[in-house]
Amino acid sequence: MQHPTKLILSITLLLLTFTVGCEREVTTNGNGPTNKNTEILIIGPYRTECPSFSGSDCYLEFNEESQEWHFFYESVQGFDFVPGYIYRLKVRLVERPEGIQDVGKYEYHLIEVLSKEEASVDEKPPRKP
Repeated sequence: MQHPTKLILSITLLLLTFTVGCEREVTTNGNGPTNKNTEILIIGPYRTECPSFSGSDCYLEFNEESQEWHFFYESVQGFDFVPGYIYRLKVRLVERPEGIQDVGKYEYHLIEVLSKEEASVDEKPPRKP
């Protein structure tokens, strides 16, 4: 008969191997599940001054989990923003090299505009999408 510790260790290693091999590449971002390198962004109908020293404008991003609008400091490459619409965008995240200061961890590249709903630019904050 095998020693119980060896048997338990063998079973644990076997289960760990199956668990790692079956890992799904899905993450969440507060706006639902996405593939590992993609994300769904909800962008508001106007840009607004970022609360920073640079004086640049930011998008507003709606977080479905918190049900609130937040400043989105990044640009979305390939996205042609037109005020007056709430956009649902599918974007690809590209990790930036380490050591770059004053920018986020990812670049955002437009994959697809999933929806474009008309919305008032005068409503501050915008309505919930």
